[in-house]
Amino acid sequence: MGQWNQSQQFFEHLLNNSNSNNEDIGKIEYSLGKVLQWKGEWSEARRYYDLAYERMMNIKPIRLKDSADILFNIGEILYLEGNFGKILVRQVKYDEALIFHQQALTMLEEYYKSSHIDIAVNLDYIAQVLTYQENYEQALDFCRRAISIYTRYYPNGHVYIASALDHIGYIFYLEGNYDEALKMYERALAMQQKYYPSGHRDIAFSLNGIGHVHYAQGKYNEALSYYEQVLEILQKYCVSSHDNVICILNNIGYIPKEQGKYDEALDFSHRALTVQQNYNATNHIDIVDSLINIVNVLKDQEKYNEAIEFQQRALIIQEQCCPSDHVSIANSLSNIATILSKQRKYDEAVEFYQRVLRIYEKCCPSNPVNIANGLINIADVLSKQEKYEEAVNFQERALAIREETYSSYHEKIADSLNRIGDIRIAQRKYNLALDCYQRALTILESCYPSGHIDIAENLQCMGITLNLQGKYDEALDFQQRAMTIYQQYHPSSHSTLASCLTNIGNILIDQKKYDEALDFCQRAMAIYEQCYPSEHPCLATCLAYIGNILTNQNKYDEALDFYYRAVTFYKKHASNHWNTVACLNNIAKVFKRQRKYDKALDFQQQALTVLKSNLPSDQFRIASNLKSIGSTLFKQTKYHESLDYYQQALIIFKEYYPNDHIEIADCLYRIAANFNRNSQFDLAIEYLERCLLIEEASLPSEDHFVATLLNCLSKNSLLILLKTLSPNHEDIGHSLSNIGEIYEDLHKPMLALDYYQQALDIYRKCLSPWHDDRWKMESNIERLSEELGIELDWSD
Repeated sequence: MGQWNQSQQFFEHLLNNSNSNNEDIGKIEYSLGKVLQWKGEWSEARRYYDLAYERMMNIKPIRLKDSADILFNIGEILYLEGNFGKILVRQVKYDEALIFHQQALTMLEEYYKSSHIDIAVNLDYIAQVLTYQENYEQALDFCRRAISIYTRYYPNGHVYIASALDHIGYIFYLEGNYDEALKMYERALAMQQKYYPSGHRDIAFSLNGIGHVHYAQGKYNEALSYYEQVLEILQKYCVSSHDNVICILNNIGYIPKEQGKYDEALDFSHRALTVQQNYNATNHIDIVDSLINIVNVLKDQEKYNEAIEFQQRALIIQEQCCPSDHVSIANSLSNIATILSKQRKYDEAVEFYQRVLRIYEKCCPSNPVNIANGLINIADVLSKQEKYEEAVNFQERALAIREETYSSYHEKIADSLNRIGDIRIAQRKYNLALDCYQRALTILESCYPSGHIDIAENLQCMGITLNLQGKYDEALDFQQRAMTIYQQYHPSSHSTLASCLTNIGNILIDQKKYDEALDFCQRAMAIYEQCYPSEHPCLATCLAYIGNILTNQNKYDEALDFYYRAVTFYKKHASNHWNTVACLNNIAKVFKRQRKYDKALDFQQQALTVLKSNLPSDQFRIASNLKSIGSTLFKQTKYHESLDYYQQALIIFKEYYPNDHIEIADCLYRIAANFNRNSQFDLAIEYLERCLLIEEASLPSEDHFVATLLNCLSKNSLLILLKTLSPNHEDIGHSLSNIGEIYEDLHKPMLALDYYQQALDIYRKCLSPWHDDRWKMESNIERLSEELGIELDWSD
């Protein structure tokens, strides 16, 4: 910095004391601009560049080469301002940078008349700007044009060519085209190693790119090997506080994070932070990235309060160093919102996301992509709150923005459609979900005709939806298509393949193909065990799935072993409450099948405690768990206790889910069953009648459940009559006759015949031979006997 200050003073002295012509003054102004640019004083540098450019353009003949150099440097400043500028400035600066670089290119092409290294360098810079603007195809074109020129000058290779190859590799990496990216990085590396046989810092960039590709492919050990080579080179050529050293320490930390080795990941992030704090003030802007890396690990560890503390430290630094509408501030607010959402503090999360959205709407109306992202974040939280229609509204607003911003076949539009599809799944509107997924699939197949990971993920979503609809063969087809694509992009031990195998296993479970399902889940388990430590959530979920299969195969002791292993993990991790509850209830179901009701009750009570303590807003699951406990107590003939749990469930369903007629009716029916077992027949009839009113209103008249209710009512009425009337009373005969008719409706003719005969026995004792009811009963008995091929004995 001292040398730059001396250079600045020297050129300022020349400028102030110059009696030279315009051309010499222009060169001094240009040199002064370069010094200021190196110092990072971009506004002042730009001022001198503008003065120099005006002088150069006024000289006859025009100094094309010098003018082009000035325009090139102005473009570089604008590019840098785009990297570090406000949200509003970012896209505008890139656009301006592109204009200046293109003007410089035009001048250089006019000046040189044919290909020249300076033209190639300019093409490279235009490619960089286009890459940041996500115009990848145009960027690739400029890179290739640059390489074409470099190759004419350096047919045997050169670091310029290697740099351009690195850039092409980076573009392929951003596009998810990992195989092509790897080829480019390896070509660049070979060229650099030839050019720098004793080593050089530039070699680290190619190694780092190769590491990124392996990381993206889930080849974490290979990625780590390359990152460690990068670190070794950087430590040789850079001071320990250099930004690239910090960056690679953080990159190395990402790998154990992905492998679930969170303490190891934190160690690397803290090392990076410590190095920065030793060389910078504790509130230096460069520290922010390391703080955020620590936040990301703490989030995965579910240490949310600590994560928020580190994120707020980052936010304070950003607020001190950046304008209030800087993109980094919006990102920090968004990260805090994400953590709050994970803590199920949804209202607070929405407030933070709305602050982010206000920044986007205020500062980047000309760049609506950020606004769309802000809307999507809010929609995601609303969906978690089960405010599905509001969530769809926000997602559709984001979709509309993306449709206006991008071409009709763009992956961002597909992303929005998939998000809407996910909400429709939560609403159980499966046809609407499939429509969204299909539209997204059409777009993705157009974007990536040779296949892509995003297509596989979309196919998985469609497979899951079809499985929920009971269309198992179609669901399997989609999952297998997804599997085929994943196998093209991932190694055989990648966790994504395990996820696909698990999905196929679940479909086979629903098809009751348990042996096949077990094979797929065990294959998934083997992959997860390679990818993750023993306590990773995916491992626990796979254990639970295997437990489900073994339960359905009546291998109860084996099933319990898998469930116990799964629930042990779930209990250790705060965010797995739903999985904990599901696993505890599955254990209870196994014990119920074994008729070990006390053990079943113990696990059901544990599940209820977890729900009430950690998921108090999930009243549906709480009510369902109360019903399950009621069912177990009923099996134990503890009717009073069973009744209490069913009544608690009924209160919740009526208060929170008044339109869920099936659940309410089921509670009423089971309450009636308890009253019936307690010989409280009048109360049983009251609840059965309430149940019947709901079922008749919500089910078709021919539904068997309605007939079953009528049968229960008739039987309870009969029991009351038997208690209060003489055994041969006409009303008892009528009740027996009604029960017989209901059994006929239920297609149980033998039971119907038995009740008709009991009714006739009573009618013979209390009615005259020509009475209509007696005649009708004799007719019913004769008709059913003929249908059943039974010979009647009318001797009585």
